[in-house]
Amino acid sequence: MEELNTCLSCKSPQLLSVQKSKAMMHPSDDIFNFDQCQNCGLVFLNPRVPEHKLGDFYTDFYLPYRGDQAWGKYANFVASSQKTVDKKRVSIVEKHVRNITEATILDVGCGKPTFLKMLSEQFKCRSIGTDFSNFGWKKNPSDYKDLELIEGDIHELNTLPKADIITMWHYLEHDYDPAKTLQKLLSISKPTTRLIVEVPNYDSYTRKKYGANWAGYRTPRHTALYTPKTMTNLMHRNGWKVESTFSYGSLDPYILDWMSRKEAEGIDWSLSMESKFIRFVIGMIGFIPKSIFQKKKSLGFMTVVASPQ
Repeated sequence: MEELNTCLSCKSPQLLSVQKSKAMMHPSDDIFNFDQCQNCGLVFLNPRVPEHKLGDFYTDFYLPYRGDQAWGKYANFVASSQKTVDKKRVSIVEKHVRNITEATILDVGCGKPTFLKMLSEQFKCRSIGTDFSNFGWKKNPSDYKDLELIEGDIHELNTLPKADIITMWHYLEHDYDPAKTLQKLLSISKPTTRLIVEVPNYDSYTRKKYGANWAGYRTPRHTALYTPKTMTNLMHRNGWKVESTFSYGSLDPYILDWMSRKEAEGIDWSLSMESKFIRFVIGMIGFIPKSIFQKKKSLGFMTVVASPQ
């Protein structure tokens, strides 16, 4: 294990343990600790799994890794729901660039690049995606022939162009050095660049409801958990100014609520989710009244838009 003596954001040594959490979506009985910085308030995993061993936690128990195939005969329905998420993300990008058809869009941690594909098809803009692994596109590279997809560590990619929009959809909470990443992105930004970041919100309803079983911890894969305040502080320290903060994201907060509930029940995540699909949908419908209010109170996620200082 790798122990940190100072905060990931402000480098303060004043740390206090605030939460113990079991390994999630993994058969291990290991218990992990989250510290909170007493100076800036950031919550982060400490000690943490060495980065080179993190792959041990991406197994068949990890539901996002299995994707829609985990849902058996309902796989196509689950896959189609990703289009809804992608549409929301495209809409967010469209609002923050003047001439999107001439823009360069960079998605950091693109995974399966369906968002970039939709963006490229709709606006014919230059669409670039980076990820540590090509797992998301290697099986069907022809599906993404109009995209520029790069496998590698963002810090080691020295030929990236200046981007008009940079997006990180649920990437920063996985990042072992978020300050370094933000500085790297600043180096490939223009004065007019907008950085869009979506992450779980530590100050959300679902975190307070489920405590140690909150799926936003995604222990030990999530290394830092943000609130609007701690995200603003991190951005400011690394050359960015937060222009807008939203108490919601592109993902349905019910997903976080459902996964948290299943964690509390001790579900075996390696099994097929097919038998749980109908109740999942019924629960999602029942959650709609709560979702109406997420623009005032975060139910699980948040989004920030920032520009270079």
